[in-house]
Amino acid sequence: MTEKLVAFFVEGATEVAFYKAVVINAQKKLNAPYACSFQYVDMKGIGNFKSDALRQFRLLKKKHPDQPIDVFLCIDRDVFDLQKKPPIDKASVKKSLIKEGAQKVEYIEAKQSIEDWFLCDYHGVISYLGLPTKTKRPEGTGQEALKKLFLKAGKVYVKGGNAGKLIEYLDISGIMNACCSQFKPLCETLGLECKKEKKCRNA
Repeated sequence: MTEKLVAFFVEGATEVAFYKAVVINAQKKLNAPYACSFQYVDMKGIGNFKSDALRQFRLLKKKHPDQPIDVFLCIDRDVFDLQKKPPIDKASVKKSLIKEGAQKVEYIEAKQSIEDWFLCDYHGVISYLGLPTKTKRPEGTGQEALKKLFLKAGKVYVKGGNAGKLIEYLDISGIMNACCSQFKPLCETLGLECKKEKKCRNA
């Protein structure tokens, strides 16, 4: 049987590093090799999902002509909740990929942003920044709070930049459990059954 390809279409370098960590963490829980391979596609912003998702998928098909492909479109919810006109038509993007031949297309939507996920492990964030353990979470959205914490530590957080070092400090398993319902489609594809994990919560 041909090995499946699982492709993550993400908004930026931050998400590439994060989802690589998610895949590694899931494999530790499975304690067995994956029966699939992975690709991480940096879309360089959510707006490019509309124009480039189909093109990027066709490139994957060309490179992996014999593999069935599952696609996960990894996006932040905040831009949909804050803007009157959504940046992309999610249903249209999904439909176009399925029509092109994707075996499965699912959205993983961070509520409200991936920075909110990071802050689920607040201890890991301030540990990376070298801030006192009593440091209070700043007010604002996850992205705003993270930027303020970075400034306290004399650093600059850039949305979509390479946050690989920060992610190394995070409790990925704890974040996945705290935001379980948002990760459920991915867990099912990777073979992490809900009955073996904490029950998905409406996070």
